[in-house]
Amino acid sequence: MGDSASARPSFTADPQDVYREFRHPLLVLAVTTATAGFVDAFAFLRYGAFVANQSGNAVLLGIGLAGRHAAWPESAASLVAFAAGTGVVSQIRAAPSRWAPSSRGLACAVAAMALWAALNLLLHHGRQGGSARIGLAAAGGFAMGALATLFARTAGIATAVTYQSGTVAKLGERVGRLMAGPDAGRSRARQGIFLGLLALTCYATGGGLGAVAQEDPLWVPAWGTLVLSTLSLLVRVRR
Repeated sequence: MGDSASARPSFTADPQDVYREFRHPLLVLAVTTATAGFVDAFAFLRYGAFVANQSGNAVLLGIGLAGRHAAWPESAASLVAFAAGTGVVSQIRAAPSRWAPSSRGLACAVAAMALWAALNLLLHHGRQGGSARIGLAAAGGFAMGALATLFARTAGIATAVTYQSGTVAKLGERVGRLMAGPDAGRSRARQGIFLGLLALTCYATGGGLGAVAQEDPLWVPAWGTLVLSTLSLLVRVRR
């Protein structure tokens, strides 16, 4: 995974491709998806809402409006904040700047995670319920929305950081292509299957760690902030 041109795979130059934006791209994919799973599991078990899995929040919102899920305001807050985080940080990434889009996107994600970590401490991880949990779910959703902008592809293959429904769908498509598609596309299908399985494994592993971390709920977003901040060491320098 070096920086030499010969070591890089051939793909369309997309500014949101992890190979274009980071050194050791597979490590970045693994770390970001594991972190998303980590904080997502924590938020669901602590606040009653996801901060990354917005498909889940949409379902929980519907269940809540039907009177079967009391924490539906937390799900609604996270969903709206996720969209806001994605919208704001996408514009920051696209704006002209001397800094690379990956640097700006990562800085925003780390700053949003740090804000969530501070609020989680100040509001005692939402143990009082009510508006505290709603605010914390929104803070987490905004941070994950920022993280979702970090990259959209790995070696030209669509990959997601914060939600994995699309990953599962793409994985099924690639397995079908591998088994029944033309020979010319099978190598690409194998690569896509590997990336999909890597993302799902890391997300699930992070979710398990997030569940275990319930024993020390004050510091979970802080740990996520620390992990994401280390990725600044892997941002490619643009010359």
